[in-house]
Amino acid sequence: MEKYLSLLRRGGAAQAAVIDPKTIVTAPWVAFKCQYGCPHYGKNLCCPPHAPAWRETQAMIDCFGTAILFCCPAMEAVNPLALAAAKELFLDGRYKAVALGSGPCLLCESCNVAECRHPGQAIPSMEACGIDVFATARANGMAVETLADKTQPQNCFGLLLVE
Repeated sequence: MEKYLSLLRRGGAAQAAVIDPKTIVTAPWVAFKCQYGCPHYGKNLCCPPHAPAWRETQAMIDCFGTAILFCCPAMEAVNPLALAAAKELFLDGRYKAVALGSGPCLLCESCNVAECRHPGQAIPSMEACGIDVFATARANGMAVETLADKTQPQNCFGLLLVE
């Protein structure tokens, strides 16, 4: 796993750790926060209601014995880094590797919700899939706090489900 942790760190992750998937927390309230608080709700294929619901996400997580949680200081870095790591895992024979990112997909100015223009690059965020990012990060010893304003340093998380 050190190869993938190093790849994540070289790519800009401030923190990266192998975690037990049992420490990933899912909850129904997470999509509710998206629905009533995010302007991307329903307008992006990687966001609810198009993203997997929390129960589907939990069922998928239960198929894995290893995961990697990582944190970047900028949301824009998370998804490309998660994809690069998942590709490397796949090429190394870990065919089940799944990547989850942070925030809404930013690949298109306006999402075509009928058909993704970038199916090989678009990934849903952890929160879009019902993962309580705060509880998951804290359960794995990673600091995460709410921000009072957007000028504060960010802590944006990505997740790789490995095997």
